[in-house]
Amino acid sequence: MKVLLDTMSGDAPPKEIIEGAIQALRETKGSDLRVTLVGEEETNKGHVKRLEPGELKPRISFLHAPNTISMEDTPTKAVRNNPNSSLVKGIKHLSDESEIFISSGNTGAVVAGALFNLGRIPGVARPGLAGITPTVKSGNVVLIDIGATTDASPENLAQFGLMGNTFARNVLGKSNPKVGLLNIGEEQSKGNKLTKKTLSLIHKTDLQYIGNVEPHLLLTEPPADVVICEGFVGNILIKAFEGGAEGTIGFFKKALSSSLRAKLGGLILRPTLKKLQNQLNYSQFGAVPLLGVKGIVFVAHGRSGARAIKNAILNARQASRWDLPGKIESEIERIDFSE
Repeated sequence: MKVLLDTMSGDAPPKEIIEGAIQALRETKGSDLRVTLVGEEETNKGHVKRLEPGELKPRISFLHAPNTISMEDTPTKAVRNNPNSSLVKGIKHLSDESEIFISSGNTGAVVAGALFNLGRIPGVARPGLAGITPTVKSGNVVLIDIGATTDASPENLAQFGLMGNTFARNVLGKSNPKVGLLNIGEEQSKGNKLTKKTLSLIHKTDLQYIGNVEPHLLLTEPPADVVICEGFVGNILIKAFEGGAEGTIGFFKKALSSSLRAKLGGLILRPTLKKLQNQLNYSQFGAVPLLGVKGIVFVAHGRSGARAIKNAILNARQASRWDLPGKIESEIERIDFSE
């Protein structure tokens, strides 16, 4: 199984990305995992030479892509004008269902690159990014979409529910996932035109729909295993969660250094605080899948460092066994989502 890893598009330097890849290869010693580093070849070879003396070299290959798409570039235009960028070239070289592409680059460009070069699964109107959020009492929850489709239609949201349901069943092992719609209140009368129109389409499916889900329940005890929202809302929500988690840890640390007694208590609480910090950190999942395209594409956080990239590879390597594109196609073709 091969992972094509974009080494140039994220905020972290190539060395940091490559270090994560090498950590993943070391942790999968004896497996069939191989990594192709997509980027400026001589630069990537130089980092591999310094980081890995030779043991893993047979499992590492290189794909030369001298150009980069930045976070500031307009996604569609950048993808069309930069065929030799690491992001576009990596997606283009996904040659079979056992290969996976991972990038921590511009999310819009990854989505555009996947649509232009791989295409959508038949019947899918727009792709969605399936994020995973930890909760206090209910395990992990799938939140879809978190940034692939920012101006979603009711049809898009209904299909996100179906794709998220497929992901929850096959990846998280939930036999009959409960599906809810992110909204400002639990009552069916609440919401905007988008959420109200989506409801009638969801009722055309056989999803175990439980109604609206309020945001404050997502991290505590959400009533659903899959929560649907448009990408604009989902992306803001995820970033708010990240900022909230970082702020909470920061407040804890500040409070624990405010007095001698607090510092002594901090020494006792340090292992628990570290565990909490790891649990809330985006790097524990590494990357999230782009569902709805004809290929296996994962998008990592723009700030992903070595740990996040390592986890992205370790988690994504199972994707070829999930066959999500095939399962999503089978589910989508059963339902007429037209309004």
